[in-house]
Order: sequence, then C-alpha cells, then structure tokens
Amino acid sequence: MNTKNIINLVFLASLLLMLISCKAELETSPKQTTEESLLENGTKVHTLVINENPTYIHEIDGEYFFSDDVIISKEQFDYLKRLANSPASSERSTIPKDFMRTWVNGIIPYVLPARSQVLNDRAYQLFLTNIDSAFKVISSRTNIEFIERSNQPSYIAFRYSSTSNSSPLGRQNNGNTINVVNIDYPYIIAHEIMHSMGIHHEQCRPDRNLYMNVNLENAQAGTLLNFNIDPTMSGFGDFDFGSVMMYQSTDFAINPANPVLSRLDGSIFTKQRIRLSEGDYAGINHLYGQTNTEDGIQGLYRIQTFLPNDSNIVRSSDRIVLSGSNPNINHQFIIRKSSEHGYFIIRSASNSTHALSVSNDVTTDPSVNFTRNNHGDNQKWKILNEGNEGISLAPKNALTRRLEVRRNAPNNLSKLIVENSRANVTTGDLPLEQRFKLMRVD
Repeated sequence: MNTKNIINLVFLASLLLMLISCKAELETSPKQTTEESLLENGTKVHTLVINENPTYIHEIDGEYFFSDDVIISKEQFDYLKRLANSPASSERSTIPKDFMRTWVNGIIPYVLPARSQVLNDRAYQLFLTNIDSAFKVISSRTNIEFIERSNQPSYIAFRYSSTSNSSPLGRQNNGNTINVVNIDYPYIIAHEIMHSMGIHHEQCRPDRNLYMNVNLENAQAGTLLNFNIDPTMSGFGDFDFGSVMMYQSTDFAINPANPVLSRLDGSIFTKQRIRLSEGDYAGINHLYGQTNTEDGIQGLYRIQTFLPNDSNIVRSSDRIVLSGSNPNINHQFIIRKSSEHGYFIIRSASNSTHALSVSNDVTTDPSVNFTRNNHGDNQKWKILNEGNEGISLAPKNALTRRLEVRRNAPNNLSKLIVENSRANVTTGDLPLEQRFKLMRVD
C-alpha cells in the first residue's frame, strides 16, 4: 500500500468477501444540506460531492457508515458536509494528515476480547493467538509497540462479532473498539488494527483515479459508499495494488464479469490478506516518524521549501523570510509538542524565547513573525503529513490556512505568510509555495 494512502477503507458484504472491515474517523464541523434518499431497508443515504467526486454516507440508527465496515462519528460526517459545501476549501487537517489521530510514540495500548459464549474454547484461543500474530506482523518492521492497557484513556479493544469486521479510523480519545468476525485470519485482524492506526483503504486515496478505473454502474445497489474517495487522506509512495488495505476488482460487482475496479489498461486484480506489502510497511513508518514523538521532533531542523531553488526559511530579526545563503543557526528551528496533542511550538534556535507566530486575525494580517513565546493558539501549529509532498503547516487559530511563500515572490528574503490552502481538486496536492521539507541538522 503505498499510503499515498496513508489511506483507505474496505469491507466485504458476504462471508466470502467479508475478509476486511473497519470504522472511520475524520474531523469537524457542520454546514450544508445534503441530498438524501432511502434504501429499502430504511437506510438513509447522504450524497455529497467533494472535489467533484460523489461521496455516499449511509445513516443507520444514528450511525454513519463511510463504507460497509467503516463508521465515522457525527462530527466527522459534519466535517465531510462542510467540505462538500465548500469544494475549494482546504480544511483537510484530519486523520493521517493530522498527527492528532496517530498514537503518541507509536505505542498502542490494547484490551483483549472478553470470553464470548458464542465462541468455544478452541475458537477463543485461536482469536487470541491471531491477535498476537497481527501485533507481531505489524511490529516486526515498524516502531509500533503494542502494550496491555492499564489506565490509558486511548486504547484498542477487541470484540468478537458474528456479523462484521470494523474499526475506527485513527486514535479515538475514548478508546477504539475493533470488531472481528474473521477470527482465523491474522491479516484481516491486522487490517482492522491498521485502520485504528489511521491507515485507510488504498482505493480511497484522493489520487486513485490516476491509477484505476472506477465503474460505479457495475456496483450493486446500496454499495456505492465502498468506493468513496477520502479527501482527508494524504499519500506516500506509488499506488499499491498489493496492499493488505486494497479492494479487488469484483468486490460488490453486480456481475463479476463486469468489475467495478480495473487498472487503467482494463486489466483486473485480486486482493490479498496473507501479508503486509512493502508499501504497507513504508506507509506505517512514514506516518509514525519523528514528528509523532512524545516531546515533538527531537533535535534541530531546517525547514526547506519545495520551490525549485530549495530555499530555506530563516529567522531575520523578528521576521521569517526565505534565504538561499549557507545555512547557519538562524536557519535552525526547535520543534516541540505543545500542551495539546497534535499541535507544535516552533522556536528559533538563535532565540529560543521566541516562537513562530501569526496574528490573532489572519484575514486582515496574514504575516508570520517570531514573537515571545506565550503558548497562545496563534503560536501552535499543526504539522500536516502531505505524504510524498512533504509537510504543510497550519496555525491553530486558522486551520484552513497554510504557511506559504508569498506567490510570485519566491526570492531571497521574501516574507512568508499564511494563506488559504489551495489543494488540487483532483489529487489533493498543495502548491509548491505551501509545501516544505524538514531537514535534520544535528
């Protein structure tokens, strides 16, 4: 899976196809009325158009399904409605893009399933064994660590289900319940755990249409939600048809001879649930890099632009500007986690009492400066994971905006500002002026 994903959602609607499942978590606020309809079973279908892509959400008894195995919260549903209401908006700071949904230090507390009367002793022991196998598979080539829960408020808890596999998407403050019906498939359990880690289905990544054909007219009635694009995802690496998070061509097809999904050349592909791909491991390791440590990023960093001249940003007195000069202490920054998980304070190495700041009203004053550290919202930043495209930075008091090199002025000593995010409607990629690289210098 290359996680350009970091990532995507999947579930199969029959026992043969139900080798995967999940829930989901996105982020934030309401607006917009949606087009609604009812299926025969009383399911309410919300149809949203986000970045020109149709998105189908099923509402059943107060729960919102992003796909058959992915349940999102009311807040996350409202957030998607807001994206649909403002297609040019770049409020995309959620889940893998947002480190708030990852697990600090890559440490995930867990609670094993209670003994179920439905499972006999042999089946119950098999369930425990395969949970442990899933842990080992994920940890074997990543820095993810699973520990038995003591009193941690955030944790994953396993539960046997007779009907479906499901998981939230990303770390939840009140715990993640992972439902498992396929207790004899360790890689299906790993798939669900990866959803709780913030990994989405591969075919839900924003750029998927660059790699595959999606023929919704071939899908069974009521299953369109399983082919949603998730605009809150970023990607890492090439599209991975071999990911453990990937659907296969005929999933939910009316007639297997007419697949829903195919490669651009028309060829079909199958899914696999027997291993994590190289892309799966690469995606996990990218998502759980140094930015998510307990204290923030350890060490000193330069912040380099994606512009052709690879300029660095630099502190010049109390301003922040571009500089092509040889790096020195004014080009170095100390990044530490703030008091709120998911936000960071960015201080100058040449004057650590001052932090990267924006004004309290960025609509009238978009300038970015270094001011004395007061731990205010205007000095707290989200470092957003843009996958292959580096990082972007959004101030807490204006999360729809991004740090930007002023357009048409990428010259030496050009000032930096915060401007509305300008993500591409097809790929979700930000322009070069709003993308940066963290370059370790110690």
